Amino acid sequence: MSPPGLLLVFSDPGAGVSEEAFTDWYDNEHVPLRLEIPAFQSWVRWKAADGAKPTWAASYDLESYEATLEPPYTTLAETRSEREKRVIQDLGVLERRTYELMDAPVPPPAARWDPKKPSRYITFVSTEVKEGGDEVLNRWYDEEHIDMLSKVEGWLRSRRFVLKDWTRTGVEGKADLIPVPKYLTVHEWDSIDTMLTPEVARSFNTPLKAQLDEMVERKQLRVMEYYKHWEK
Repeated sequence: MSPPGLLLVFSDPGAGVSEEAFTDWYDNEHVPLRLEIPAFQSWVRWKAADGAKPTWAASYDLESYEATLEPPYTTLAETRSEREKRVIQDLGVLERRTYELMDAPVPPPAARWDPKKPSRYITFVSTEVKEGGDEVLNRWYDEEHIDMLSKVEGWLRSRRFVLKDWTRTGVEGKADLIPVPKYLTVHEWDSIDTMLTPEVARSFNTPLKAQLDEMVERKQLRVMEYYKHWEK
């Protein structure tokens, strides 16, 4: 059986689409079309809590990555409405990433984590390492970092993914040619203040982390706040 997947989409309306038109399209057309696809298991939108762009993200838990390669999902691109075609063409950024869950020894979620309710805050940490750095990255996450985070009050859940494919379009997005990093770690939190505690800081001050710093080629950190979710 294939491992679960994750579809993560970063987007920004840019100058070509109003915030109102963007939100109406996303909430009332774009996401609802994905509610009826059996392979989709969650539908959540997030808004930047870090002041960075793109301003918006949407995450979808998937039955598997392979589900994005076949109908009914692939049919969506072939049957877009005129409005959707226009909005997508005029957006500042639309970056679509598809991942596969890694078989990593992460701690179980905190007792407070509710699988039916999205967490209030989420961090998306994307990392690309130099050749030979994968082992150090995996050891740091699996042996030190996530285990230490799991003991911090306010942590809810962590998962690790590996990139399968990605696309980036949009008026501004198509000019950005930097590839999406290979690895993604997703942390969920009760409070944004938790990320600033000494306990979290200590999880970055370890021998393995010092080794990893020498191997990191590219890293992206996004802090997002819950905006909206859908249920069937």
